[in-house]
Amino acid sequence: MAMIPPPDAADFTFALADALDIPVRVRSDGVLAKWDRRKAPKAVQPWPTAAALPADGEYLVTTTWRQLVTAATSAGRDLAPWLRRTPAFAVNELIARVAPLQAYLSLKDVTAPDGAAGRRLFVNAVYRHGTERSAHAAFGYHLGMTMAQWLTVGMAGLPATVHLEACGIPELADPTKKLPDLYGNHLAEALPWLIEAKARKSLGAGDMRDGQWQLNQATAELAVPHRQVLCGTVLPEPGRWEDDHLVMMVHTALVGPSPGGGVHSLPNPPSGGGVPPLDELPDELLSVARDQLLVFRALAFGAVQDLRVVPLADTEADLAAPFVRRSAIRPVERDAGTHELRRMVLDGELPYEWVREQESPVREFVVGRIPGIGLHLGLSRGLYAACARLHQVQAEVPAEEPLFPADPFLVRRGDDEEREEMSREARRTFYEREDERLVTAKREMARAYATQEVPAGLLRGAPVVVERPEARGGLLEARTAETYVAVESTDPILSGRRRGSTG
Repeated sequence: MAMIPPPDAADFTFALADALDIPVRVRSDGVLAKWDRRKAPKAVQPWPTAAALPADGEYLVTTTWRQLVTAATSAGRDLAPWLRRTPAFAVNELIARVAPLQAYLSLKDVTAPDGAAGRRLFVNAVYRHGTERSAHAAFGYHLGMTMAQWLTVGMAGLPATVHLEACGIPELADPTKKLPDLYGNHLAEALPWLIEAKARKSLGAGDMRDGQWQLNQATAELAVPHRQVLCGTVLPEPGRWEDDHLVMMVHTALVGPSPGGGVHSLPNPPSGGGVPPLDELPDELLSVARDQLLVFRALAFGAVQDLRVVPLADTEADLAAPFVRRSAIRPVERDAGTHELRRMVLDGELPYEWVREQESPVREFVVGRIPGIGLHLGLSRGLYAACARLHQVQAEVPAEEPLFPADPFLVRRGDDEEREEMSREARRTFYEREDERLVTAKREMARAYATQEVPAGLLRGAPVVVERPEARGGLLEARTAETYVAVESTDPILSGRRRGSTG
């Protein structure tokens, strides 16, 4: 009998070439027990679309590889104090965030209920036999952060996350305390979220208890109601590489009453069916720009390839879901407006300039290919302009202390703790000085977003390109209201699966 999803189940097109399933268990009862590997593959309930974590249960979450890669580009420490002076290295950081996933993961077909993708993530032979324990630990950290970002931002409605050290709350910036990884403000719940990410082989109750302790440390310092979210990503046990796929265990707790009362409640959307544009929400614009500043710096200053301006339809769907519209990613295969825009222009019915001015609304994205990983990333012209202003503000922040200390004694000792403390001190100083400029900066960013005016030279002569995905070898495109991402058909995860190589 075919499984019929509930009315609020995620409306994916499961025939997408990069669709995959991830079993996720959600619990709020405080029990941190390991998810029995004999039961984890049996999760079948679809993930709801509500902009919040769902009720306790075991879910089979269908997503796409491009959505996971998008999460990877946002999963890392804020490098603003250093990249403001060396912005071209943003490309290097993006490669460092995405390449490990391409190197160590593979897709494998599995039996799945009707409506699911029938593909899940496994570790491959390179991870199993070509890496040492230290490489496994480093990958576990990066994968855990990526999956926590994917779940909280991509699936649970959080607009963005920042590392706790960059959240601007002095009580959560003490380097002597072992605190959780991420912080975010959930618009639907009107609550801050504290997020800790764990990932490793055979991850179980002990690892989750360590993560819960870190969350509790931060909770003790945070004097307002908030939500704890503990994300555990389980890699397979040695000896079960071929049988065990990735699963996630999510534990959440509400600390203190929520502003709306109860665990959480979703407010009604505005009566007009939409929300104001970002230039009328300066705090949200700043949050989105911070989240995408690494991509901006790569496009504006880095050694990107195929820099171009890609027009997409600016549909009402962008404004339909006020709490997820800027973080929820949609495959362009399902974007009927963009398909029609491309058809009209490419079939010679109308010139693009006329379509842009007279026909349906169009939103243009500045897009470039990140070399080495085959990933195409882009920002709307408005967000690109706002990021340009934020970058300029950060570049003007004075730095009396050396951002790149080269103490010979430190280098000779190789003291990681001392290096880390110097890094934290540089970050604290930078954030304090940046904060003094943000009131004026937010006004200037809002103006730049509205006018879409980009300083001379930062578009580097990028041409407007209207084309179908096959023009570049079959791109798998996706977009939010403000961002664009595309993966190539030659991505190791996707091309490896077509060859039948599962590792």
